[in-house]
Amino acid sequence: MKEEPIISVIVPVYKVEQYLSRCVSSILSQTFADFELLLIDDGSPDRCGEICDEWASKDYRVRVFHQENFGVSVARNRGLDHATGKYVVFVDPDDWILPDYCLGLYNSQAAYSGRGLVIQGMLCRRTDGTSLPSLSLPDRYLPFSSIGKSFAENNICEMGYAVSKIYARSIIEEFSIRFDENIHCLEDLLFMYQYLLHCDYLVLNHMQNYVYVKHPFSLSHRIHSFESEYCCFVKYQQLLAEMMKVWKIPVGDMVVTVNSMLVPFRRALKSDYQPDRTIPREMRVKHLKRMISESRDVFLKYYHPVFKTDKLGKVLLGFNCYILYDFYIRLLFRLNIGPVFYGPKHMY
Repeated sequence: MKEEPIISVIVPVYKVEQYLSRCVSSILSQTFADFELLLIDDGSPDRCGEICDEWASKDYRVRVFHQENFGVSVARNRGLDHATGKYVVFVDPDDWILPDYCLGLYNSQAAYSGRGLVIQGMLCRRTDGTSLPSLSLPDRYLPFSSIGKSFAENNICEMGYAVSKIYARSIIEEFSIRFDENIHCLEDLLFMYQYLLHCDYLVLNHMQNYVYVKHPFSLSHRIHSFESEYCCFVKYQQLLAEMMKVWKIPVGDMVVTVNSMLVPFRRALKSDYQPDRTIPREMRVKHLKRMISESRDVFLKYYHPVFKTDKLGKVLLGFNCYILYDFYIRLLFRLNIGPVFYGPKHMY
């Protein structure tokens, strides 16, 4: 194998024993063969580590890294730290790819001069193999100056997954772009936003060579600590402001993106009230004050709950009635009254 393969395929691995070999086999069966496969065993308690080593013994393109369980962002970042390819592609271990996945991404990237981002559509399946609606994208090329159009015309904020994309590794390294290891929601989307700010172009492609498996219970629905959820919101807000400034995007063109930004805001609002947590009232109120004082403009302009329970909560927060709000929300959770804090599309 050449010292520097064209593509580095990075797969974070954790508790996917029954799916892993299907995933790896699909990668090693690619029609585009000039790649390295980096399997990052994130301290998986099952046989995933052994399976990774077995594949490495069979194919020289496979490199395995074992680590303690630090989470998917740490695993992907370790892959980036060790990647040597000109381009980077991510695959999740419970999904699989069709034979022309790498070839299609590479050809789309190589068709244009400069360094950009290529996004393809994908096929979607349930765990039992039955089909779900697929993600279809139009064929479109946008130079850097026009990337802002993709927010209004293509809802690019809904393409915030790490997979089904090809990245130029030189951009990632030059601008020190990594997955934020302190957040656990929308980290893929924020990674993409950071990358887009340094691209020469964006390409959307109709090909669907990635098969995404939707599980009934996803880690993305788990509410993490206040610091993690609020950190995500703050970072999203900062990136959104930067993108709107760089591409001169009108606020009216960012409705879907702003709703996406409010996902971690709503998650932060309810993080301290999860049944498995015993956060002191003083700390809960402190968190509420911090959120509303630091983000009052966003809260008043864009946070528009659709349910009566949520609307009352907004009124209380709007008038700085934090202790009363705290009592009210704790009561709702104790009585199991929901939905709480849902947005227009029930986004978590």
